Amino acid sequence: MKKLLLTIFFAICGMSISAQQHKITDTMGYRIITDNKLYFPKFCKAFQQALEGEDLLKQVVFIDKKSTGPAFASAKGVMTINLDYFKGKKPNFDDNRLLVVLYHEIGHFYYYHRTPRSKWNSEDSEKAAFEYSLLKTKEMAVNKDCLPLKTGLRFMKLRSESNALDDPHVRALKKMVNEPPYTEYLAYVKANCN
Repeated sequence: MKKLLLTIFFAICGMSISAQQHKITDTMGYRIITDNKLYFPKFCKAFQQALEGEDLLKQVVFIDKKSTGPAFASAKGVMTINLDYFKGKKPNFDDNRLLVVLYHEIGHFYYYHRTPRSKWNSEDSEKAAFEYSLLKTKEMAVNKDCLPLKTGLRFMKLRSESNALDDPHVRALKKMVNEPPYTEYLAYVKANCN
């Protein structure tokens, strides 16, 4: 029993040390994003607006880690941003897609805020986050910038075709792409975006 407890203790310490090794100071994180303003102007503008106006966003944490996603949101209002996506300029993560990711993470905050804790589940949280990102990017499309909405719709459809059913993102998208709101967004793009 003692040996098992020691093994668990060292495993937890190892995970904590690993996470800390990837963490970047706030000053450095904000500087990296600001330094990339030319490459990611829409993201930077929306990120600044979120910092100033999103009451549900309590804290931003920066990491630099390969082989993980671009951002994460916690129920406590913490958004983790992976700076690897800003420093590495990944081909499928341009300004429009990172903007969709930002709105997706903010969508998680609204889900956690509006949904009783006893009813939280990862699939519904992902669905709400995707829906929020479509709502926000449609607002941009109404104001003559259709690229974020088109990007969101495209990558959501692609991801919905995955067979990774253990991923709540995929399960949520498999439902979403067959529901009327998604079809209405597609119709809006077809009618209003060249």
